[in-house]
Amino acid sequence: MGKGLDRDAGCQNSCPRPYQGGTLSASEHLVMPTPAPPSRAVRFGAFEADLSSGELRKHGLRIKLQDQPFQILVMLLDRPGEVLTREELHQKLWPTDTFVDFDHGLNNAINRLRDALNDSAETPRFIETLPRRGYRFIGQVDNSAAAPTQMVFSATSDAAPEASRATLEANALAEVSSLAKAPRRIEKLWLAAAGVGIAAALILWLYLGRERPFGTSASMRIQSIAVLPLENLLGDPTQEYFVDGMTDGLTTSLAQMRGIRVISRTSVMRYKGTKKGLPEIAQELQVDAVVEGSISQSNGTMRVNAQLIYAPGDRHIWARSYQGVQANLPTIESEIANDVAHKIGVAMTPDSSRRLSLALSVNPEAYDLYLRAEPYYGLETREANDEAVRLLEKSVAADAKFAVGYAALATAYRVRAFSVEPEKTDEWVEKSTAAVQKSLSLDANLAEGYVSRGYLLWSRANGWSYERAVADYRHALELNPNLAEAHHQLANVYNHVGLLDKADEEIKKAVSVDPLNTGIRYRVGINLLYQGKYEESLSMMRDSQKFMPFLWAFQTSFALQHMGRHQEAQERIDQLLNTGPPDRSGSLTSMQALLAAHIGDAPVAERKIQEAVAKGRGYQHFHHVAYAVASAYALLNKPGPALHYLRMAADDGFPCYPLFEHDSNLDSLRKNPQFLSFMTEQKKQWEYFRAHM
Repeated sequence: MGKGLDRDAGCQNSCPRPYQGGTLSASEHLVMPTPAPPSRAVRFGAFEADLSSGELRKHGLRIKLQDQPFQILVMLLDRPGEVLTREELHQKLWPTDTFVDFDHGLNNAINRLRDALNDSAETPRFIETLPRRGYRFIGQVDNSAAAPTQMVFSATSDAAPEASRATLEANALAEVSSLAKAPRRIEKLWLAAAGVGIAAALILWLYLGRERPFGTSASMRIQSIAVLPLENLLGDPTQEYFVDGMTDGLTTSLAQMRGIRVISRTSVMRYKGTKKGLPEIAQELQVDAVVEGSISQSNGTMRVNAQLIYAPGDRHIWARSYQGVQANLPTIESEIANDVAHKIGVAMTPDSSRRLSLALSVNPEAYDLYLRAEPYYGLETREANDEAVRLLEKSVAADAKFAVGYAALATAYRVRAFSVEPEKTDEWVEKSTAAVQKSLSLDANLAEGYVSRGYLLWSRANGWSYERAVADYRHALELNPNLAEAHHQLANVYNHVGLLDKADEEIKKAVSVDPLNTGIRYRVGINLLYQGKYEESLSMMRDSQKFMPFLWAFQTSFALQHMGRHQEAQERIDQLLNTGPPDRSGSLTSMQALLAAHIGDAPVAERKIQEAVAKGRGYQHFHHVAYAVASAYALLNKPGPALHYLRMAADDGFPCYPLFEHDSNLDSLRKNPQFLSFMTEQKKQWEYFRAHM
């Protein structure tokens, strides 16, 4: 924190020498030409104040802030922890020849600043009010963004001479190229150790160098990155999960960075074994750079090679090779992370160091089981949930301190409670609650833990605690802005309460870090559906059937019905009912009722309504059944039962006012006094959600 360091001078005197023991050998090359003058930027929390341009950004996105509030922020940041008096602010921003109401102007500027920072006077995170005296900045300030960096680093010298840079670059690229020619792609203990070690080097380098040009001919900014699946050169195909674990460790560690978009593992793993070139992969993932590498072993010595590549030009920027014996891998990883940090001339942040330590402490078997469960624990089918619960229970049994494992297990139990065995809801909710509490007790700053808790809070069992769930998702994103599932679930809540513009913002962020995730693409389609954009919705949900098969068929048939493609909708429902498992939730049966009502077949519609309601009560998604039933009764011109089920849907987790307002299925109710009263209530609640969520 504070002023930037003179890294050339500092490393000559204070940086530790490379590890000299027999178990560690590392070579490293960072190749970057001389940078442009650094911009003056100050980071605090999720925010960055650019003092040169006068801009405030959050996670890299510009926040609108007027000049006077920004000037106050600059003054506060210049003296963190100190009192900035009202008199000083008066002299600086309201000189004696300015005829304004100072108290009103200052209070207004402070309120605008707090609004931009999502801060409050009652529970301040950044700006503390000292009554009748002034204000004090109480957040943690990081001025390291303004520090210059040494441009070439070598594991064998503290300060590489200018003349040797070309040689270092040539050596690094030659070594990387020779490794890349081998067939692409660990012992269990290595998966967390080396993976996070390389991540530490990349984190530190990207923090310091990402806004500086790499070449003299053109500036190349790295604002997004993907870690491609590492290649297993161990000669043992059964160790793929361990190599994948290292890919996951790299991705997770890099995702902690602010201002860099890191693609989720679920999207990058699709490129395992691909023949596509790096520029093509980068274009599909929409990233500026990729990390790739390999793991090999010879005579008991592990070797990990990694390289950072600027994707548009397929240009190597950074390369490093690590070696060590298996027994000393945890120690080696710690040496790598700390040595790289000291050589660059910065200290690891407390949170980064803590997470590195936590990663090292994970039992490799537990982590392996967690990775095997990852494709299953969010899916709402019995087969997938059975596998998720089995693997995750074994994972936490293997390591009782594995916080991420407990968070995933809580989600799997929650799915079990509401979608697989609703007849045992209380039992599984109790297990889910215990698992998420265990997760957060082990790591109070675990973003995944807050996502799991928010997921549990927003449920029938917990009375659809919208605001508490949103608060947990928001906190998760403060801890890890690249956590796609937090954006995804936040969008899910916003879709249900009718905050469709906010849902759209969050789902776009989720797509940006996990573009190939099936569930996220499904959620994009739902957002479009509730806006009445039926054709676009169908297009987005086209290949997301496996995420939630029954709800997929329900929602796509709802779109088809509105487009007048009744027969196609009916065939879609019939096909899944004939080939899939029983419709235990009643969702498809309720859609049959709606389709029957659409063509005026009242007897069939009524029969299907009764079947759907009998099946669906107790299920997490019953509000969708209730809404379909309400729509069917409205089409049959039966306002009484239509309003009864419409209110039931709204009270049971689906108060989607914009949908109620434009859905043509409800047009027969538009002049009904009870419906008008209901819509007035819904609009008032929607406005409250908009103001507070």
